[in-house]
Amino acid sequence: MGLFDSFAGNTVTLNPKVALVAGMIYLSASDGHLDDSEAGDILKIVPDRQVLDAALDYVRRTPFQQFITDAARILTPGQRMCLILNAADMAMGDGFLAPEEQQMLIQMQQHFQIPDAHLHPYIQAFTIKNNVSVFN
Repeated sequence: MGLFDSFAGNTVTLNPKVALVAGMIYLSASDGHLDDSEAGDILKIVPDRQVLDAALDYVRRTPFQQFITDAARILTPGQRMCLILNAADMAMGDGFLAPEEQQMLIQMQQHFQIPDAHLHPYIQAFTIKNNVSVFN
């Protein structure tokens, strides 16, 4: 234990629920911040403020690369798919996928070992769902 470790606070244990929320936070906050509406969207999916707070703490302390390595290790294939789809839906929700978001999703897909063919129909559905310009 280092001299200043007691000031770092408790560490957050990554469990499947915290991983789901953390994954959505990493994508939502890739622009440098998580606004209230994004936090509200996450709480609609996992309506547990304690899990959100734990995930926020985890994200502050853990680089994205470490997160995807750890998440791939602890999540089942179904949980990995659920996480990447929720993260992709949040990232694509504004009708635009920023290059940083796209890169993070690609890295997540690679670490989670999800083939393109598996994701393709879902991404197509998100693209259609979020293209509200058809109503203009």
